[in-house]
This record gives sequence, structure tokens and C-alpha cells, in this order.
Amino acid sequence: MSGFAGFVSAGGDAPDSHLLERMAARLAFRGPDATQIWARAGAGFCFTLLRTGPAPQASEQPCTLDGRVWLLGDVRLDGREDLRRELEQRDESIQATATDEELVLRAWRQWGEPGLSKLLGDYSFALWDETARQLWCVRDLIGARPLYYARAGERCYFSNSLTAIQCAPEISRELDLHFIGDFLLEGWCPDLARTAFRDISALPGAHILRFSSDGLEVRRFFSLPIEDPLWLKHEEEYVERFRELFEQAVRERLPRGPAAIFLSGGLDSTSVAAVAATTAKRNGLPLALRAYTVDCRPVFDDKEGPLAFLAAQKIGIPVEFQSGTSCLPYDGWDDARLPMPEPLHDIYRSVYIRQIGEVSLHARVALNGYGGDGIMTGQAWPYLIYLVRSVRFGTVGRAFGEYFLEHGRIPPLRGGFRSTLRRWLGKKDPIWERPTWLSTEFEQEMNLQERWRELRRPQKKLHPYYPDAYRGLNGGYWARVLESEDSAWTGVAVESRQPLLDLRIVQFLLRVPPVPLCMDKELLRRMVRGVLPEEVRLRPKKPFEGDLLALQVRTGQWKPLPLPEPGQVSSFVDWEELGSSIESAESSLWSNLRPISLLHWLNGIENDEKLR
Repeated sequence: MSGFAGFVSAGGDAPDSHLLERMAARLAFRGPDATQIWARAGAGFCFTLLRTGPAPQASEQPCTLDGRVWLLGDVRLDGREDLRRELEQRDESIQATATDEELVLRAWRQWGEPGLSKLLGDYSFALWDETARQLWCVRDLIGARPLYYARAGERCYFSNSLTAIQCAPEISRELDLHFIGDFLLEGWCPDLARTAFRDISALPGAHILRFSSDGLEVRRFFSLPIEDPLWLKHEEEYVERFRELFEQAVRERLPRGPAAIFLSGGLDSTSVAAVAATTAKRNGLPLALRAYTVDCRPVFDDKEGPLAFLAAQKIGIPVEFQSGTSCLPYDGWDDARLPMPEPLHDIYRSVYIRQIGEVSLHARVALNGYGGDGIMTGQAWPYLIYLVRSVRFGTVGRAFGEYFLEHGRIPPLRGGFRSTLRRWLGKKDPIWERPTWLSTEFEQEMNLQERWRELRRPQKKLHPYYPDAYRGLNGGYWARVLESEDSAWTGVAVESRQPLLDLRIVQFLLRVPPVPLCMDKELLRRMVRGVLPEEVRLRPKKPFEGDLLALQVRTGQWKPLPLPEPGQVSSFVDWEELGSSIESAESSLWSNLRPISLLHWLNGIENDEKLR
């Protein structure tokens, strides 16, 4: 994805050209195709271009229609033709070759902020009104493209890379202790507006930032609608509509030429690969699709590799395998080639870094199957309650009865009954116990006991029959997942794309009655009948076959003890207590390694400071 960064001054200060050059240098890894630096009174921008397609991209940024409002950012739009036709009803004719950036500028000129909800796709961008001296920063709903900002006096800095903002001398590198506390409690920070640095914030998905001499404000501009179920006469009508949306989502994400797909032996990524190959062939699109798979054989009886191979063979695409067991915990974490802008608790991160490095030798766009495990796994219990409250007893009998007759069991309820029963019986899951190794001073200073309870309180269920899926999609969960696959975290110019998170698919699925089509991906299974091998199409959803960490510890390949020197982490963690917890609780070893992940990250940024 292309890189961008900039700053504006409410007071109209002259931009610092040397600062812009340093920021552009920090973005070089994102855009090998072009670099631009632009400066006017009160504003300075820099941009590095990564050409990906398929839609035309602006070769120079910032770009403008009228010399007044300028756009700087990373934009990939879906539904271009629909947007273009809607704009043409109010505007002059727009060429089919118009860039995505031009369409955004036209939508802004036509509708202003209300027009943002019409923009489908993956984007983060800034709009600078040079006459009114106002800045807007915008990020898409899913949060597929990062956007960070910081305010210092009369200046507002923004970028899709943290390190570019850190070039500004007035932006400190002091840690955000709330972020650190959440990371130690959870392994990530659920507060999507925070970063690991006190002075830098993240713009959450579906939010807009406005900055001017009046100040800075951030607000939400879009939420997924909550609609009644879509009642169709025949189940195959849902399948056909889903197929249409799926093919459209994949087609609009396909580059013209080399592309990669992260392929497992599951249903989601294999379906994306199959639709990509057939769509490209049907539409005469040049596509060189190659699959990349992690295989954990022979250490585990891992089905992913063999099933991925079967799927790739059926689809007719080559597949490259990488061993998932050849890496020990924290391999390469002391290597400067393992970029990590913020703490990340993924002890086998090097496996993905090696894989994405191989991908970068072939393509600039990588597809994946993210999103399939949300709505399409369904929750029968909330749907049952919804039907009863809606006095649709006939639908209850028909949907649940037919499911029972076909499968010999009731649909998976997924109402949280097992965890409730465990609480009633006083049983504790060690994974969810509050860490005992937090420093007493840090825990009290940040009130982490209350924070722990807050993070475990039941959240309000907004959607009547897809509460968990809706919360994940509308609440920013995917932004945190996708940020770790951004180029800033990999160091290579490869753009990740997620067809199953297309908003048109998401909004359709949120209206599909959960039983039977959104129980265990029944809708997807029907769509790919005859396209994928039956072993893949009918494969039940299962957790990973083995515990690599436990195996490596048990066989002596890796030892978590003795612990390294704690360094800065001693301010947050009781190191002696951590050692005792690791020694006595094998079942919670993964969560007890969070302080080690934090230590590696802190050592990394300390070394980075020394190199500057």
C-alpha cells in the first residue's frame, strides 16, 4: 500500500522541507514507484507510490480537482461504476478511467461528509482545504488501511506509518501506559484510538478527524445498519445472490498480473482462490495466481498442507509450502529486518515474515480468507430469541425442524451456556485468569484490576441475531488484525486484500436468516459445490491439530527459563513472580509470555533510537 504523511498548521507556518524529506524517507519501503514532496504555506505532504491496480491510481499526490481541496492517501474503492453513475447524475460526465482518488474528490465536492458513507473499499486519506485551512482525515469501516495522527500546538501530523510522525521533533516517544497495561492484560489493546506512544493516536475505522484553528475533533461517520432479515422464498436465491456479491468482491480486488493468496486447507481461503481463478478466466483477465501455505507436518498430523494442495490442484494454481515448525519462539526478534511499530504478541512472527517475503518476490497483492469465521458461523440462540419475540413461531418450527431432520441435531446455539456453567461451578480457565506477575505499583497506578473487570463485562448486544459478528465488524476488531499485516509490520511492499470483508457481502450476510445457511458456513459450502474438492468443501471447522509451543518446551527445543534481564519491563512486571508463573502453569504459558514479547519490542525501539 502506498505511503503518505504530512502536517498542517492552523497558523499558516511555513513547512519544514528537511522534516518532509525525513518523513518521505520513512515511507520509502511502502512505495518503490514514485516519491513526491509538496509544500505550501501552512501544509506539507509526502507520498510514496505502490502500483497495484486494478483501478487507475493517481501517479502524483496530493491531487486536486479545483486547486483548493487536496487529497493525500491510500485509496482502493469497490463499486466504482455505481459510484460513478451516481456522481454523474449530479455532475458532469466522468471517464471510466478516472482514478479512485478523483472519485473521492468528486464525492466530497458533491456531498461533503455525508458522501463518505457512499465510499466502499479500503482507504485512509486526508483532505486539505487550502482556502478554509481545514484538514479532514478519514478511515474506512473495517480499518483495512491504518491512519495515525498527533497534535502539537498549532500543528496536526498524520500518516499511515507511525515512524513518519515520530520524525517530528515535538512528538515525544514516551510510552502510553494505558496501552502497555492493556497489552499485558490481553496481548493487545482493545482501545482502538490508542497507540503504544502517548503523543500519537490511531484514527479508528469509520471515523473522521477534523482539524482547524477551532481545534481537533474526531467522530464516527458510519455504522453498519441493523436491518430485518431478508426473507426469500427459496434458499438457492440466497446462494445465488451471495455468489454474485462474492465474485464481484473478488473481481474488483484482482490485479492484472501476478497475485498471491494465503491458502489454508479450510473453506474460506480456498473459496477465494477458486472464485479468483474462475472469475479471471471468465472475464479474460490476466492473472498469475500463486498460493502460499504453512504446513506443520510431520510434527503434527496437520491437514492444512494436504488439503491446500488438493484445493490448489483442483483450482489449477501453483502452491508453495513453508514449514510452520522450523521456527522457535522469538526467532529473529532481535533482527532489524523484523519491523514492529508496536508491541505484538505473536511469538512465531518470523514464520509470517518469511512467507510474506516469498510473496513479495512474486506479487504486490495478496488475497486472504479473513472474515469467513464471523457471520457465516452463525449463532442460533440469538436468532431463536429474535423469532420468538417477533412471534414468528412458524419460522422457528420450519427452520429449526428442517435443520434437525437434515443434520440429526439442533443447530449450534452458541449462547455462552458452557462458560456460564463453568462460572456457576466455580471452574476457572487459566487463560482468562488475571496475571499475578504485574508490578504492584504499576497495577495500582493504572488501576488494572478494575480495567481487567471492565474488559470482561458483557458487552451490549446491538444486533438481534448476529450480535458477536456485528460487534466485531462494527467495533474495529479487524483493524487490529489487519494492522499487523500492513507493510509497516512486514517491511515489504505487499498489499493485503480481504474479499469476504467487502461491505456489500457483509451487509447482505447480516440479513441472511442464520438457520440454516449461516450455520457452519452452509451458504459458502453450497456456493462452492463442484468447485472445490469435497474433502475441503465438507471439512468441519476444527482448531489447530497441535500445540507447537508446548511441544518445543516438552522436547527441550526451547526453554522459557531462565528469563532474560527485564530491562525497562521491570517497571511493569514483577520478574520473579513471572518466572514462578511460567514454571508452575504450562497451560497458560502463551499468555505468560506477554512480558517477554514486550521486552523484545522495547529493546528493539531502544536499539532503533541508538542507530538514529
